Order: sequence, then structure tokens, then C-alpha cells
Amino acid sequence: MAEIIDRSPSGFVDALCKRIESVLAPSFWHEAEQFKSGDNEEFHTPHVHAQYLPVTATENKIRDKSKDYPIVQVVCTAGEISDFSEARNGSELKINILFGGYSREKDNQGWRIPMAMLWRVLQDLLANTLLSGYQLNPSVKWTPLNSREPPYYTAMMETAWQGSPPSTETHRDTVELNIKESEVTIPSPQFPLDDHSSEPESE
Repeated sequence: MAEIIDRSPSGFVDALCKRIESVLAPSFWHEAEQFKSGDNEEFHTPHVHAQYLPVTATENKIRDKSKDYPIVQVVCTAGEISDFSEARNGSELKINILFGGYSREKDNQGWRIPMAMLWRVLQDLLANTLLSGYQLNPSVKWTPLNSREPPYYTAMMETAWQGSPPSTETHRDTVELNIKESEVTIPSPQFPLDDHSSEPESE
């Protein structure tokens, strides 16, 4: 039976979340890189969230939110349909990926944690620019964000994905989209996450 691909914005965000989860698996994420002190009782691989962070991770002032980190937030910010023809891939989704890290170290070098996650995900996206019937467009923008309150650190990546107009397609239909490998270029490398907010800041 052919695989059904959900090409709606929410379906694409879910697919990207799953891909990021697999990329940032334990084989990549080493405990020693999170807490040099060796206190890794609360260690876990990054939590990946679609569009919004859970309320418990953003609004409870009593809860120790450091246990929510490292964290990734995948946000669909906009979309545009420039051509109704399925053959011209006239649908675009704009997706921002925010990476949050936590470090107790006093040297304020915790920025390396979200950047390590960002760079690993970027490598994976460039290695395979197709996902759920869409293709990653150049250019990809990314930036480490100045921390407003260490020990929480954030980095952000802006991406755009191109595909045919909205529809639900089978895997075979997706493969037959007019995406030519010769047209794929390597993106060049911006979006902020307030540690107390579940939504990205506007530009």
C-alpha cells in the first residue's frame, strides 16, 4: 500500500519534528557535553516541539524549567502559493527552527549547545533536501542569539520549502514532482526564541 503524505503545514511541521528527533538521537548527543560536572541525572536528548512549547515549559514560574532543556521548537511562520500548477511547485512554506540550551557552567559558553544542535540539523537537511513532498530552498539563514539570561541559550534557523499546491499525495506522486537534482544548490547560512515565550519574535 502506498504511503500517504500529509502536505498540510501541520503535517509538514510534524514530519520535520520527527526528522530532527532522529538526527539528535543519543548517538549524537553526548551526556558529557551537557554537564561537565558529571551530574547527568536529568540528562535527556533534546525535546522537539511543533509550533508551540508546552504550557508547563513556559508559564510555570515555580517549575525548574532547566529540565526542559535542551529543546527544539519547529514553527511554521507563513506560506505562499505563487502558481496553481502542480508541475511548477508553486507552494512555499516558511519554517523557523529554534534551538535552546542550558548550561550551569560559569564561563557563559552554553551557546555552544544550541549551535551544536543547529549545525547537526543543518548538515542533515543539506544532505537530503527533500521532505514530505517539499524541497528545501536556498538560502538558509541561521544565527546564535545573544542570551538575555544565562544559563539559557538560543540559536535559530530560518528555512523555506517549495512544493506543489496543497494536496494529499502518495509517495509515488511526490517522487514524480518536477524537482531536478541539477537545480539543487547548497544554501548559505537568522529568528529568536525568548526563554519566557512560546512564540518567536517578529523581525
